[in-house]
Amino acid sequence: MSSPSIKLYRLRGIFVVYFVLKSVVGAVVATLVLKPFQSGDFGRFGWRGLPSGSLLFFSLTVAAVILIIAWRIFGQLLLRKNWARVLLLVVAWLTVLSAVFSLLASAQIGNLSSWAAHWLPDLDWQKLMSFDRVQKVFELLFWGYLISVLQFDSVVRDEFFPHPPAGDAGN
Repeated sequence: MSSPSIKLYRLRGIFVVYFVLKSVVGAVVATLVLKPFQSGDFGRFGWRGLPSGSLLFFSLTVAAVILIIAWRIFGQLLLRKNWARVLLLVVAWLTVLSAVFSLLASAQIGNLSSWAAHWLPDLDWQKLMSFDRVQKVFELLFWGYLISVLQFDSVVRDEFFPHPPAGDAGN
């Protein structure tokens, strides 16, 4: 296997681990955070009477569908399809920009907990903000790594463009 192939397979493996961990932890946190509302005010929106694991199941099902789609896109990336590389780079840059702005904004938001506590007093907003910050840091790490491999690693980037045949070099 060539060095670009190893890097692309490693990138796919890291994505799977990152996405599975992010999805499971996010689904568990969402279930724990929203559990108090299941029997409270949100009952009028159809949440009352749902089993406690239904939100967890739904979240993980959606994550599994997204993982299957991403697996197929990474498969096309391994086949050196440039559209898959460009698509992943667009997603990566948007995610990195979103994470940076979110982290900058969360550092400036001091009154969110008091404002949000008025609407949803049962939530621990400081813990949620801390969880969101940790999640954004991991987004920056993974998607930044993806950008460095697919956009700035010239050996990998060159794999996605056709090479002229050896006999046509003089023409």
